[in-house]
Amino acid sequence: MTLENCRLIGQGNTAEIYRVTNNKVLKLFRGGFCREDIEREYQNSVLAQNVLDCVPQVYEMVEIDGRGGIIYEEICGQNMLMLMLKSPLKIAQKSKEFARYHYSIQKTIQEPLITVKEKLNFDIDNGEFLPEKTKLILKQYIETLPDGEYLCHFDFHPGNVMITDEKAVFLDWMTVCKGDICADVARTGILLKYGQIEHASFFVQKLLSLGKHSIWTNYCNEYMKLTGISKADIAKWEVPVAAARLRESISDKERKVLSDIVNARLSRL
Repeated sequence: MTLENCRLIGQGNTAEIYRVTNNKVLKLFRGGFCREDIEREYQNSVLAQNVLDCVPQVYEMVEIDGRGGIIYEEICGQNMLMLMLKSPLKIAQKSKEFARYHYSIQKTIQEPLITVKEKLNFDIDNGEFLPEKTKLILKQYIETLPDGEYLCHFDFHPGNVMITDEKAVFLDWMTVCKGDICADVARTGILLKYGQIEHASFFVQKLLSLGKHSIWTNYCNEYMKLTGISKADIAKWEVPVAAARLRESISDKERKVLSDIVNARLSRL
């Protein structure tokens, strides 16, 4: 397979998206991206499509010019982030819808999956930006947090929610794990409050910076109303989630903010 007849239709921090046929797309990961992570996304996507009816069909793994990729069903529609930014007056309404979508996929599951705690420990252990003493404190703290049997997407943000004519479809299942729903919400909070879209236009970046507080506030309030959890339940996961994100391919600005959060709150753990 080559890119000769494929059209680039989107890109994110980790991959480019090409249209392969009228109903299939290629998610082609950027050079140097870990093959194990690509294989994990493929396996997790297969699991997700077996558990839920709101995920794209996954077809096969491919390799092009030394880069790994996955062929998915193309989902025609718009992602929630763009819908929010296009209609700022509807941000509150759509943020509440976003919370309801998140809650709808957090089902109890029996399938073998890495747990939230295992994922956080792995990412913290393998990150390059934390001292060993800090890693040890974080891992000891993680063991005091609740377990759970819920499906956690762990990368649930409005850019990963596609709205079609018929329903919402949820993308990017690389980070899926099993555990406490509050950890999943804390991860969404870290992404909404501090995340940046490196390949977005200046206009989108500016709109996002103005709207992210409203998105998070309305999402969080609606989610707490649906589940009965508290802000304290979410907050206890924020430091380890922020620390684990330091391992990812993020901007220097976001890395600085997250490092400051971890360092500032470390003594409270």
